[in-house]
Amino acid sequence: MACDAADLAKWGAYLKGHFLLTTGRHSDQFLLLARLTEYPSAVAPWADQLARQLEPYQALTVVGPAVGGIIPAFAVASRWVDGRILFAEKNDDGTMQFKRGFRLTPGERVVVVEDVVTTGSSVDKVIAAVNAGGGKVVAVGALVDRGQEKPHWTKWGYEAVFRFPSGSMPSWEPGECPLCQENIPLTRPKA
Repeated sequence: MACDAADLAKWGAYLKGHFLLTTGRHSDQFLLLARLTEYPSAVAPWADQLARQLEPYQALTVVGPAVGGIIPAFAVASRWVDGRILFAEKNDDGTMQFKRGFRLTPGERVVVVEDVVTTGSSVDKVIAAVNAGGGKVVAVGALVDRGQEKPHWTKWGYEAVFRFPSGSMPSWEPGECPLCQENIPLTRPKA
């Protein structure tokens, strides 16, 4: 099975229009990967390939941000013998932390897995939660990287791996959005 934009479209996970991204930016394309991850058979080839890419980092613990990163993190961890999954949740102040009794052992090797990365802000918050919990992030993975540039990956200081690096999905600050200038209605697909 091909892990590409056509596969995402088949599952209703690739949309075109005028969208408000979680980051506050606008785009003419939206990836609603919840539509892909609602079917285990659909996300399986994506998770298989991402797990293979992350395996050399020798981490058995996978951490994803709630909510969008939970299923991809679970799917990746399930491909490894003794794999474990935790998720970090938002606090009222916008930071993330481990709740529900999740704990890391000091120095525990962790890979952070997200569904879609645009600016990397959610991954930043998960990395901070892992560091605060005593773990050691050794790699970051995502099913899709929709960012046009990679400065967020270089600042982390370790490898970033993507199952489907797109980089061809533009996004704009609201004041610079050409779709707003054309008065095309803005859609919030996660609402």
